[in-house]
Formats: sequence, structure tokens, C-alpha cells
Amino acid sequence: MIFLLILLGIPIFGWLQDRQAHSLERLTRPSFSGFEWNAFKLELRVLSLRSALFEALMRPDAPQLIERASTQYNLFFAQFSMIDNGASRETMQDAPIFQTVLAQAQALIKQADPVLESVSPVPDYPAMQRLLDQVDSLHINVHRLVIEAHERRYLQSSQLIQEVTGLGNYLLVLSSVVLVLGIGWGVSAMRNLSLTLQRQQQFKELYLHSSFHASHDFLTGLANRRLLYDQLQHALASSKRHNAHGAVILIDLDNFKPINDTYGHDAGDMLLVEVAKRMKNCVRDVDTVARLGGDEFAVLLGQIDGPAADVNGTVSMVSQKLLDALSAPYLLTPLGQKAEPGGIRHVCTASVGVAVFFRDELNADQIIKVADAAMYRAKQLGGNRIELAT
Repeated sequence: MIFLLILLGIPIFGWLQDRQAHSLERLTRPSFSGFEWNAFKLELRVLSLRSALFEALMRPDAPQLIERASTQYNLFFAQFSMIDNGASRETMQDAPIFQTVLAQAQALIKQADPVLESVSPVPDYPAMQRLLDQVDSLHINVHRLVIEAHERRYLQSSQLIQEVTGLGNYLLVLSSVVLVLGIGWGVSAMRNLSLTLQRQQQFKELYLHSSFHASHDFLTGLANRRLLYDQLQHALASSKRHNAHGAVILIDLDNFKPINDTYGHDAGDMLLVEVAKRMKNCVRDVDTVARLGGDEFAVLLGQIDGPAADVNGTVSMVSQKLLDALSAPYLLTPLGQKAEPGGIRHVCTASVGVAVFFRDELNADQIIKVADAAMYRAKQLGGNRIELAT
């Protein structure tokens, strides 16, 4: 009888271990979240293209901005081609939002090729305006695609974790039987179970780490655009429910490009990290500080205390505090870079646009656009100033 149990137990034990190893390998496979990452990079390319088109339309007197828009369009086209032709698209092939993004992106490319594939001597600004509208619509759906890809990956990982946990439970039962049949076999089974639990813990830590980077900027550790939009939507809901004021402050550095051109991107990255620290020191812990991309930042004041008549003054005071902090000289010491004795001394002012909301009828995208317009108005007026959206 014991011999029969051993004969039956060995193949069952081997099968369970094989299934468990296969599930753990699927959990830790590098391509497990490949499509989500590619979709996130596509969203960044769409935002960069939108910013370049907007600047080119706002400043028709600067032909170099057309070249920047053309470059951003080519980068967008390359990233879209990577998704359209990549193997990872199979994970989203049946998603309606993916098909919508494909159709919108292909329509945008068809309209944009004659305008942006190469720089024309006579820019077609009306066509560029129509492209900007298409890019705005595409961005909304690409953002939804990123969320859908993240939710699918989370669902798939949860199912795999449940499978691994179930297999672990079966292994525990089988290990108990093996322990009765032989001390040696029991010790081996417990060792395998310990390894399984350790791998599960490693995966959970990896998942939490990846979730943090999906919502935060990798360089500064600030919230990214996606997390800012989520927090703004919560703030708008809270404003309607509690009759509270809030504000979005958009900040664009005025003198950032020269430090990259002169000392390299390492010095520019150090400056961005220092900017992030100064901004966080100027606001409350409950406020959200985000990096939207490049040298553009945002602050969300979710709930402003005090009478309604004092709200604009409070927001202006916080904005001025941010402007003063960012305008103070920076002393940077990048490794391996040639610099003045004692480090690189750089002065970098900022253009600030502010949009205050209260039980607002505008959605998150519209409020960001209002603040963005105020920020560009401050930039056009020479920078180093604050413009309040009306």
C-alpha cells in the first residue's frame, strides 16, 4: 500500500511542481507587461506632439517650432509602428479601445504626412490646427488604452497568483502525505514550498514597484500626468460635494535648454531633480506636485481653506512662493562634466499659469487646457511671471 502511494505521489508531485514553475515563469517574464509599456510610451509621444503643435500655432514667427513639430510627429509615427507591428499587440487585439486607437492614429498619419513628415517652406497652419484637434481626441483614447492594458495585466497577474496559490495549497497537502512516508521527502517538499512563497513575495514586490513607476516620474519621483489627472478628477468631485475651492498651477521653466546644450543632459537632469525638491517644499503634503514632461511641472491644490474671497489671494501667494523658489540660483555638480570651480551656477526662471475651480462645470482636461493657456500667456509676456486664468 505504501509502495503504491509512493508510485502515485511521485508523478503528482512532479506535475504540481512543473505547473507551479510554469506559472511563476509567466509572472516574471519580461514581456508580461510589454504592451502596457509601449502604450504608455505612445501616450508620451502623443503629448509631446500636441505640445509641439500648440507651440508652433501659438508662435508662427518661430519657424524652428515647425521643425520641432515635424520631429515629434516622426517619433510618434515610429512608436505607433512599433505597437502596430509588434507581437505584444496580440494581448489587446480584441479590445474595442485598441481598434479605435489604431483607426484614429492611422487617420491622423494620413492627414499629417503631407504637413509634418517634412518641413514645408510655407507651413499650412489651418491644417496644423485640425491636426491638433485630432491629436487631442487621440490622446483621450490612448490614455484609456493605457488604463485598459494596465487593468488587463492586473487581472491576468491576479489569476496567475491565484493559480500559484492553489498549487501551493495542493503541494502542502501532498507534502504532508510525503512526510508520513519519509522524513527526507518531507524536508524536500517543505523546501520547495518555502521557495514558492519566496517567489510569490518577490513578485508582489515587483508588482508594487512597477505600479509606482506607472504613476510617477522616473527621474524626479513626482506624480506623472496620469496620476495628476486622477487626483484632479477626485478634487473636482470633492469640490462639488463639499463646496471647496481648488487650483491647478502649471509651471514651465524659462531658461532650461541652455544648461542641456552647454553641460549635457546629466546637468539638466540634476536641475530637474532640484526643481522638484523646491516645489515640494513650497506646498502642503496633501497637495500634488507632478512632472508633465520635459521642463513642465504642475501643482494641484486640491482643497483651499479659508473664505471664498481669499482664495485668489491664497493661490497667488502659493504661486509667488513657487516662482521665487524656482528663480533662486542653482549650484549643480554633475559627475564627469567640465564646470566652473565649485560647480555649475545656473539661474532658471519660470512661467506660471493658474486656473482656480469651484464646483466647476469643466472637466479635468478642460481645466488643464485653461491653465496651460495662462502659462503660455505668461511665457509670451517674457516669462518669470504669473498669469491667472479668467
